[in-house]
Amino acid sequence: MFKRKLLSVLLISILVLSGCGQTVYAPSFGADESKKLVVYTAHKEEIYGPIIREFEDRTGIMVDVVTGGTNELLSMISEESDSPKCDVMFGGGVDSLSAYTDLFYGYECSVSDKLFGDYRQKDDKYTVFSTFPIVFIYNQKLVYSAGTPRTWHELLNNHWAGQIAFADPSKSGSAYTSLCTLIEITGDKYDRDEAIRLFAKNLKGELSSGSSKAVEEVVSGSKLIGITTEDIAKKYIMQGAQIGIVYPEDGTSVLPDGTAIVNGAPHKDNAILFLEFTVSDDVQNLLQDYCYRHSVRKDINVKSNVSAIEYDILWAEENRKEIIERLNETIGGEK
Repeated sequence: MFKRKLLSVLLISILVLSGCGQTVYAPSFGADESKKLVVYTAHKEEIYGPIIREFEDRTGIMVDVVTGGTNELLSMISEESDSPKCDVMFGGGVDSLSAYTDLFYGYECSVSDKLFGDYRQKDDKYTVFSTFPIVFIYNQKLVYSAGTPRTWHELLNNHWAGQIAFADPSKSGSAYTSLCTLIEITGDKYDRDEAIRLFAKNLKGELSSGSSKAVEEVVSGSKLIGITTEDIAKKYIMQGAQIGIVYPEDGTSVLPDGTAIVNGAPHKDNAILFLEFTVSDDVQNLLQDYCYRHSVRKDINVKSNVSAIEYDILWAEENRKEIIERLNETIGGEK
């Protein structure tokens, strides 16, 4: 029933600026407080929209949605911590969520035993939602498939200087994951600072404003290749974009994103209901069938042919500030 309804779901967008994020769907005006929920999400509309509307239909709870980049939304939650406005952070790589666990309420979901153990946060400050491999993309009209980069090491080769689309990792959680993946995989040849320097040099001082913007630059031909997540790339391909996908031969990160309940959430009980919904059978099956993502549940067949590395989440969390600052400094020197 849920899957069939997805095809006919229409979102009524109400555009209202709200700090760094943007309120795009706000149906709860005038609703009783017991029937409200405020969700900050880094997901795109095609992911959060059907899930939230189905949640509303099933529960009668009205959900206000604020969208934005992972790190900008997490910064908003931090700034609002004395008087929280958000109930749930929906989306964002777990390496980004891990850096803000002091903002979240520990809650063990009812299907925790069915989640892949490697993905579970020890204090249950977030619950994993989906996984998304990091991939390379290329403009099929301007680059031959055989000539595309096949490894992370090749991205440090000056052959691609000025032709790489890459989102700002201070705003995009997936871009930060990508940067850490590059550092980790090329560590057999370069230390961290040298890898960042060479990569920044090839970016020619340019960062895209977001993950989707980076893909659009490759689609338009203003950049020849890019780094993004598999689901975003597949979405553009399904819409007719002439881009190809490369799964790095030297491995890539397949990091989960998550859902987290905010400490002091104004509508905590509703937030718990929503978190449980994100890991339900219906939603987890939806991910693979319609959203080009992979389930985090062991009892659902995961379809993937990706060579995954052991991504060091703790290292990424502990070095976040220094890595982003180092990239920004180096990018600034290349402008």
